Amino acid sequence: MNQREAEAILALWLEVDQGLALVDELKDSHRHWRDELAAERVVERIFQAAESIPPEIRIHHFGPEGFKRLRGMRNRLAHNYREIDVSILWGTLTDELPRVRDRLEMDCQVASAIVLAERFEEEKSEWLLLHLAATAGSAMAVGDEGSSHTH
Repeated sequence: MNQREAEAILALWLEVDQGLALVDELKDSHRHWRDELAAERVVERIFQAAESIPPEIRIHHFGPEGFKRLRGMRNRLAHNYREIDVSILWGTLTDELPRVRDRLEMDCQVASAIVLAERFEEEKSEWLLLHLAATAGSAMAVGDEGSSHTH
């Protein structure tokens, strides 16, 4: 897994997690039309995040047909087809998202390590450059002082 794939997996994890938070928040309440709109947007965002992951990784998390079904649902939502079955929408969020999250868990741990390692390397490089610049400046100042004493 490379840096871009790691970031894409973490983005998908975030979208799935937010979708599950919505489901959890609304599980005991009467659903309002605003809740349906929120659920539709969650599906659209999960699709967008999943689309940025390479197909072989996507199949692992969604199954061979899962991403095709997600794309179909997203297309119906995005193109505002009038026949959206809300029970299918909520069923997808309540039944399928936990499975996707479970499949994502191991890859998320690996992805987090990759992203953190990359950021550590970037910060280490920045620190090293700053430290070397400061050290070089100090050495030059000491050199300048030394040369003024010899004259």
